[in-house]
Formats: sequence, structure tokens, C-alpha cells
Amino acid sequence: MMQLSEIGGHLTARTGIDDLMEDLFKALHSEETGLCQLNGGSPAVIPEVTELWRRSMAELVRNGKFDVLVGHYAHPGGDPAFIRALVRFLNERCGWNLAPENVAITQGGQMACFTLFNMLAGPCPGGGMREILFPLCPDYVGYQSQSLCGGVMFRGIRPGIRMLDGHTFKYVIDFDRLDIRPETAAVCMSRPTNPTGNVVTDEELDRLREMASRAGVPLIKHKEGADPAAVVSMVTTSSLCPNNLGQALVTPYLEDGTLERVCRETLTPFYRGQAEFALSLLPELFGESIPWRVHKSEGAMFLWLWFEGLPITCQELYERCKARGCFVNPGHHFFFALPEEGEPWPHRHECIRISFTQTEELLRKGLSIVADEVKKAYSHS
Repeated sequence: MMQLSEIGGHLTARTGIDDLMEDLFKALHSEETGLCQLNGGSPAVIPEVTELWRRSMAELVRNGKFDVLVGHYAHPGGDPAFIRALVRFLNERCGWNLAPENVAITQGGQMACFTLFNMLAGPCPGGGMREILFPLCPDYVGYQSQSLCGGVMFRGIRPGIRMLDGHTFKYVIDFDRLDIRPETAAVCMSRPTNPTGNVVTDEELDRLREMASRAGVPLIKHKEGADPAAVVSMVTTSSLCPNNLGQALVTPYLEDGTLERVCRETLTPFYRGQAEFALSLLPELFGESIPWRVHKSEGAMFLWLWFEGLPITCQELYERCKARGCFVNPGHHFFFALPEEGEPWPHRHECIRISFTQTEELLRKGLSIVADEVKKAYSHS
């Protein structure tokens, strides 16, 4: 058996993202019929959007740029034309004052997280350990495997829970628990939050930004917040340059406003409709006999379900649903930055994440399986 280094051990340790990706592939590409893929973050296949990529690809082939894309290295910081278009778009829409040198492109979100976290945190040259602080846990499960020194790099803060009605709740930052320490290298959060769809309020964000500024540490809002020159250096070291095909496909639609129009007229209504349909199924399928709750859906493509006092763990619920062809995400993986020791908190083992990007037929079928298994768990306790 190959003997791994300490870093190799951290990189190959089994985490929630491994199960997620394997389940995602099986559900989408298996020859088994009727599988319900409610676990992954794959976007829906929307014909109007797919047509944009087909049209853009055909133009790249027609004008000869495709040959350059597949035959030449890109700049390690990203395609200059894409960066210029992105900077112009953000400055016009957001009132910012960016310049191209403020932007660096990576291989994607996963690589961006890996780069930022390990560039800022971990063992220090003079000794000691610097951390990435998550002010509200749960957060994105993909962060769990991003550290070259293991979970010691991450510290999370347990959220407050605000009940909105009988079946809806919202996580809030618990500022009484939140502390930025001398060893904190950066504060990180996703907004809207994956897995819950939570949008941290402007007031919370302003307070968090003020705390981070006072402590002299960056606030990373899902892959934003590092020196672009340092990121370019890390990209060069790890992969020479980012993939240039995606940048080339998007550039013309950034320049002529098509991307913004499609987001406004097609994507936003589609995902809003999917969320509303999934939410409408919950009272029908779960009823009033069990204590189910759902996080307020404010963004992203997921619903976060909480079954208070669940007699089995969310991992066991995941296994039972999987055995019936329904793939969900057990919630405990998203609380990766909270310490296992200390004050017990059953909540972290009572939640699951579901994606609502699938067809209405598959959503109903999958949620029916989840509801059936949850009811069985409570009835047999």
C-alpha cells in the first residue's frame, strides 16, 4: 500500500464531498431508471441557456478562435478579454471601481477556495497555526476538504435559530459567540449560503465587515478576498493557467448584456418557481404528525430540512433514502467547522439538504421517499 505524507493523508481523507460527487454521478449516469438526484449542486439544464453556449461555441469554431483555445496556454490570471468584460460589467452594475489588475480567474470555485484558504491559513513560519473562521455554520461542504493541514485550519460559530412560523426558520449570526482571534487569518462565508439558501442580512454583513476590518483580516464572501497577484502565482504553480473555454463562451454575453437579461428573465423565474413548487410539497407530504421545518429559502438551489428530535441520525436517513433510489445530503457534513467536543448539539444530526433543480415529477417522488422514511423513523422510536 502506498505510504502517504501527512498532506497526502489530509487530501485523501474521506469527506462529505466525496459521497456527494459519487452519488451525483450515479444518479445522473446510471443505467438504473427512476433514481431521484436531490443531492448535488448541478444546475438545471435549461434550453434557453444551453442554446447560448451552443451558439457561442459555433461562433468560436467559425472564426478560428476555437483552435487557439484548445492549442495554446491562456494567461495564468485569466483571459484578458473576459476580465475586461467582467470588470466593465461589475463597475456598471454595482458602481464599483475595479481595474483588470483587481481580478484573477481560477480553475473554478473549488480551486479558488483551496488557493485562498491555504495561502492565508495553516502553519506559520514562526510557529503557531492560523485559522479560517466561519461566522455561521453550516456552510458549504466542499470547504471541508480544502485544508492541507486538516480540520485544525477551520473554526465555525454555531448560529442562532429564529423561528418565523410553525414550519419555517432562519439561521442568524450569533454575535455573542463570535470572536475574531489573533490567530484568525480570514473570515469566510457564502451568501446565499450553501446549503440552506440563507442570505445573511445587510445589517449582519455590515457588522461582520466592521469586526473583520477592526481585526485587520479579510472577509471572504465565497471566493472573494485575496491579493490577485498571489492567486495568479498559486494558479501558475498548481495548474499553469485556468481553463479558457468557459471564459470565451461567456465573454460575448457579458459584453452585449445577454447574460444579465437571461439571468433576469429566465434563470431567476425558473429557480424561484422550482423553490416554490418544492416548498408547496412539504405540507402535503410531511403533514403535521412529525416536527419538520424548512429554512427560509432566499437564494441558491437548495432546501434545508430540519427534523427536530429525529430518532435516527441524518446519515442513517441518507442511507435509508439512498437504498430506495433517492439521493440527499446528510446535514452533519455542513457543520464541519464546529468542534465535535464541547456542548452537545443534536441539531447538526437532524438536517438534510435537497436540491430542487430536477423535474417536478422527480421532486415529488424523491420528497415522498424522504417523508416516508422520516415518518417511519419517528413511528418506530
